[in-house]
Amino acid sequence: MLRPGHAAGVRGAGDHPALRRSRARRRRAADVQPLSPGPRRRPHAALAGVTLVHEMRAAGIPVSVASDNARDPFFAYGDLDMVEVYREATRILHLDHPVADWPRAATVTPAGVMRLPEAGWLCPGAPADLVLFRARGWSEFLARPQADRIVLRGGRVLAAEPPDWRELDALLG
Repeated sequence: MLRPGHAAGVRGAGDHPALRRSRARRRRAADVQPLSPGPRRRPHAALAGVTLVHEMRAAGIPVSVASDNARDPFFAYGDLDMVEVYREATRILHLDHPVADWPRAATVTPAGVMRLPEAGWLCPGAPADLVLFRARGWSEFLARPQADRIVLRGGRVLAAEPPDWRELDALLG
């Protein structure tokens, strides 16, 4: 998953013709092919630097979105929130028009890759582990952080609240 502030998806100096030629020479010398062919050869030019998730999915490759947004030196603002990860993936990877089955990239697909067959599904007999939001549709869900969510674990409301920031000071140093 791409994190805000990383160079991927940013156009500018990295798109200069001399830099493109230099990268191409290095790839030829190393006999390496890029995963992302760049903005000039792809239909979504605005996605410069972002891998070809739409094309990969169309080719039958399971596509998942994830992040290590855990308040580390690379991304100091994360909180391991998969809703945030999916929101950012939607914006960065243009997963929103149409939404189609892209929510699977943050639910069922990664669960399948991790061999967790019961995770990521809502079906009779499965554990009722899910999150409820006030949003009435995808537009509302993606427009706000959804901090007022209700978490169900085994069909029961999980009453746990996120810890106060002061409680985390010792962990964060």
